[in-house]
Amino acid sequence: MIETERLILKPVTIVDFDIYKDIMSCPMMSLYLPKGEPYNDEDILQHVAKRVEHWKQGFGSFVVYLKNNPSVKLGYTGIEISPNLECCDIRFGFKQDAQGKGYAYEAAKSVLEHTFALGLHMKIYGVAVKENTPSITILEKLGMNADNSVVIYDDERLVTLSVGKSA
Repeated sequence: MIETERLILKPVTIVDFDIYKDIMSCPMMSLYLPKGEPYNDEDILQHVAKRVEHWKQGFGSFVVYLKNNPSVKLGYTGIEISPNLECCDIRFGFKQDAQGKGYAYEAAKSVLEHTFALGLHMKIYGVAVKENTPSITILEKLGMNADNSVVIYDDERLVTLSVGKSA
């Protein structure tokens, strides 16, 4: 578990299907996800199961809760091994009513610091659809810069950024 000033982050469990469904089945939110359209319940359940399974690596994704009302799930963030097995990337998604309040940055920053502190990674990547300006802004605020040295996802709609571990 990770706590920030306003948030509590807990490792994803299978019961977190609800927050993933809120985000991944939303036509607007899913535009910026790999499929580019809403996901069905079966796809979402498989996605959540993969997030749970990833924790066997010693790091992974968290569900983000509001600290002053811990029953409220705002979204998710985490760092996971990407399809390019030599690279890990940060992921985040927040319900529409939780956007624009700094939660995504606050949660992503804490996960980035936590993951670097584990000592498993010297560089972490961030990937976003080029038109997803808010996500790119968050990645840049996390200290990430454009990085064309690797291909994380083979999709020309995407931009790749990265940040190295501070000494």
